[in-house]
Amino acid sequence: MEGVEKSFDKWLTGQPGERIVRKDRYGRVIEDISSTDSQAAHNLALSIDERLQALVYRELNNAVAFNKAESGSAVLVDVNTGEVLAMANSPSYNPNNFSGTAKDAMRNRAITDVFEPGSTVKPMVVMTALQRGIVNENSVLNTIPYRINGHEIKDVARYSELTLTGVLQKSSNVG
Repeated sequence: MEGVEKSFDKWLTGQPGERIVRKDRYGRVIEDISSTDSQAAHNLALSIDERLQALVYRELNNAVAFNKAESGSAVLVDVNTGEVLAMANSPSYNPNNFSGTAKDAMRNRAITDVFEPGSTVKPMVVMTALQRGIVNENSVLNTIPYRINGHEIKDVARYSELTLTGVLQKSSNVG
């Protein structure tokens, strides 16, 4: 057992009840001594969309093969609700048949491995800045290199200013 099922095992399991009685020599209950009601298991609804899950899994496998990568992970999130709509790893395994599966292949890399998101996070930073009114669609940003705690933040090429679109197009680290 792993993943969501393991995390919510107590929630999904419930608790058995118990009844202690005294019986006569014929096996008939003659006295209820104590009883504890059972606790029903709870239901858990996931936000995974079966169609999107299949699509993400297929496209991830194609991308891993095309790029000759050792592995890959993809997580599709609804930006309005934060719900995870699909999560896939490649290589993967059949959860109904573990035989011949390397233990490493069973790890959910999408949530267990640590990696730097790099430029993939830049559109989210721009979107957040727009939503909070820090910038607007016409903003022009100073992209001259600067230092933070002794580390120079700079772009691959020197741009003195970039629009928000330019920041994303040039993948600016400064903007």
